[in-house]
Formats: sequence, structure tokens, C-alpha cells
Amino acid sequence: MRNFVFVLLVAIAVGVNAQVVEQMDSIDVNTGVIYPANGSVAVDTASVDTVNVSNPPVPQIPLDECDSLMVSSPADRYGVVWRNGKCGIYDLSKKENVTRIEYKDLWFSFRKEIDGEYYTYFGWDEACSKGLIGVAEDTNQFIAISMPKE
Repeated sequence: MRNFVFVLLVAIAVGVNAQVVEQMDSIDVNTGVIYPANGSVAVDTASVDTVNVSNPPVPQIPLDECDSLMVSSPADRYGVVWRNGKCGIYDLSKKENVTRIEYKDLWFSFRKEIDGEYYTYFGWDEACSKGLIGVAEDTNQFIAISMPKE
């Protein structure tokens, strides 16, 4: 009986038909015309006519133009800079703003190593929300996670 079930399962797996996918070079999004891949050439660059500014770079405000800088210890790489009642994260080793100076309250939370890379985390608090900002120390790229206060 067990051999019969095994043979049946093998027969089912063998009986599956493969799909044929037509290769194409490009599709005209206005007309829907498909241009086949025959004679296409692979390139390693792309032409860009415009730049996506939906996420513009963080404005760099010199440290001497800020009202204050707060660090947990003198050996810290990151600090919280204050200017005109708002704050942001500042990298002391690269001498650059990591985030915009737009938060009402921001503080050092913790530093963690993940797969040999270090990340520094800050907590923040606003009128209607609170959250966490994680900064990748290699690149200073950050991600902010927010949640509503309740």
C-alpha cells in the first residue's frame, strides 16, 4: 500500500505542466505594445531625466549654529542637537546631521550589534505619537518607527 501511494505521488509530480514565459525587452505603458527581446543589448547604466525628491537629503546645520548638544557620555558617537526648540540626531565623528531637527523630544535608547554591524537607537515623543529611530552606524541611514499614543 505504501509503495502504491509513493508511485501515485511521483506520478502527480511528473504530470505537472510547465508554463512557457515569453521573453520581452520592454512594454509601452501607453499603448500596451510588447517589444520582443530579439536582438536586445544589455547595458549597465540607465538614463535618468529627473531626480526623485520625495525623500530630500537632510539639511546640514553646523554644530556652532545649534543651541546645544547633549550626549550620554563623552565617548558617544551620536548626540542630540537642539535648535529653536526642536531636536535631531547628530553624528559627532562625521560632523553631520543624521536626521532633520524636527523632533520635540529625543533621547539615546540603546546600541546593538546585529551580524557584525552596529546600530544606535533613539526614542522620540511627540504630541500624538511616540517611536524609535534606528541609525546604521556604517552609513548613517536611519529608519523611524512611530505608533499613536493611547
